[in-house]
Amino acid sequence: MGDIWLKRRGQEQLGLYDTALRLGNLQAEFKLPITPEEYDKEKFGLVEVVYEWAKGTPFADICQLTDVPEGLRVRTIVRLDETCREFKTAAAIMGNSSLYMKMDSANNAIKRDIVFAASLYITGV
Repeated sequence: MGDIWLKRRGQEQLGLYDTALRLGNLQAEFKLPITPEEYDKEKFGLVEVVYEWAKGTPFADICQLTDVPEGLRVRTIVRLDETCREFKTAAAIMGNSSLYMKMDSANNAIKRDIVFAASLYITGV
């Protein structure tokens, strides 16, 4: 991935952090039960994992990127899928076809392979 990835990742993290703090301040301003400092706990440890998954990297290779348990990696990818679907729905409601297409593309990139295989525990097979 190289230096470009690390530099871009750092810039993206700062942008997300700034956005999270602004959201925290807005919530505090409107008397919602959350403090801006709670947003200071943003975790970016699995960004690389999800990015590599979306690029098509096999799960076995992704397991080498971090020592986070496999279940947490899978759950993070599944949650991203859920978020993409919610954004697609919102984009459709707003009539934003560009955002809809981007979220559809992202959704298709991550919804693959073993992460989305039916669970034997859930299906009862």
